[in-house]
Amino acid sequence: MLKTITVFVNAFAVLLTVSGLAQAQASAPRKPGFELLMPTGTFTPKGAHDEDLKRANLTAVQLSYGLRPDLVLTSTVGWARTHATGLGADAKLDMFTYDIGAECRIPRRVGDGRFNVKPFTGLGVGARSYNYRDIDAATTHNLAAYAAAGGEIGLAKVRVRLEVRNYMTWLNPAGTDNVRRNDVAFMAGVRLGGR
Repeated sequence: MLKTITVFVNAFAVLLTVSGLAQAQASAPRKPGFELLMPTGTFTPKGAHDEDLKRANLTAVQLSYGLRPDLVLTSTVGWARTHATGLGADAKLDMFTYDIGAECRIPRRVGDGRFNVKPFTGLGVGARSYNYRDIDAATTHNLAAYAAAGGEIGLAKVRVRLEVRNYMTWLNPAGTDNVRRNDVAFMAGVRLGGR
């Protein structure tokens, strides 16, 4: 887990450094449009949530629509395959997250425009479902909200998106206590085409 966090922190630090050194040039206006990305990453429970669930692989689909070059609506559906602790070795858990949010993107370019760095921040709301497999436990659905930070590094037509999301959910996975839980999602994806 520490290695994964270190990789993402270092990548994000490089992203911020490059964007800080970049020449601030206004990018060409872009027509609003859709973007599709299928990032993968890691779900990491924090605090009390760390006692409920184990760290897990995360697969997601993101569909974004640019309202303006600096404002984008992003909808994400994610699936983490984890285990619930304290419920036995067979307590496999499919955790589904679905949300919608807004991203504020800062356009920046370096050099001749072929290489560019675009940091972003975002906020969103949605829901999370906990579906237990191989044990007799009810599926629960909970309110979720997130804050995100990250960026896209582009070279010619290849875009690499790095994102860290801090999720807050209400009602624990077992559905017994009305409490707040926290976890962090690290995601990365590659997209071809676009500017």
